[in-house]
Amino acid sequence: MSKAGQVGDIGFCGLLCSVCSHTREGCSGCRSGGGDEHCRQRECCRDNERAGCWECESFPCGTGYFADGPWHGLCTAFVTVIREVGPEAFVALVKRRLGEAVDYGGYRFRDAEELRRGLIEGTEVSDQARA
Repeated sequence: MSKAGQVGDIGFCGLLCSVCSHTREGCSGCRSGGGDEHCRQRECCRDNERAGCWECESFPCGTGYFADGPWHGLCTAFVTVIREVGPEAFVALVKRRLGEAVDYGGYRFRDAEELRRGLIEGTEVSDQARA
């Protein structure tokens, strides 16, 4: 896949749309108009002509998916990894560590650093919240 194609698979918030279970259920991904039509990350990146939040000097901004809430840890971890390894290597890491079909809902409320380590170092990244 081309470099541009791989970046195009990454949502503005860092989620990899091409492996998301919702994409397989008909969501076209946020770059194609799918997802939350009022997504703060999409609006901000488009307004500021950024490919994604990984290009922003204010990351993590504390708004939208980066506010405390169910998606904070996952999106923060993914954008952090993109900043560390680049978009192309990130795509490969997600596919290798999480698989080709991911239900991101199982990763809600998870610790960003734990998820980051799982992607970078290969430690277990379960889609089940820890008790």
